[in-house]
Amino acid sequence: MLLHDFIYEWDGKSHDGKKPVSWWPGSYHVKIVRLSTDEENIRFLVPTAVILKNAKTRPPTFNTSIKNYIHTFAEKICEKYNLAIGKTLWVEVDDTIRVTRLPAGDTALAATLFAISWRPIRPNELELIEPYLDNM
Repeated sequence: MLLHDFIYEWDGKSHDGKKPVSWWPGSYHVKIVRLSTDEENIRFLVPTAVILKNAKTRPPTFNTSIKNYIHTFAEKICEKYNLAIGKTLWVEVDDTIRVTRLPAGDTALAATLFAISWRPIRPNELELIEPYLDNM
């Protein structure tokens, strides 16, 4: 079920005293999707997916990739849309589709200690999100 579909933009500046997504401007098309339904009495370990695609609404030099800033981006999206960061699959659609999962808890600390790795999407994951890839 599609929960939200929007363009998220940032200008690379801090307006609220918190760190911005990145210090360079960018924008992404974002779809937040609930993968599981409670009707079937089946609970997914990762019930939510956030599908991302660079919106490229700015000049090419300002289209920052989210790959290196996913922890900051994820914290902002999870806070605003009340998502559990550890139970969300982050999917970036580009020439290829890559996914990552972030640890629950302090993602800034995790990003400092560990590199967040992206991997190719698995066939079962692709099957779940494929209906939402239109208009990305």
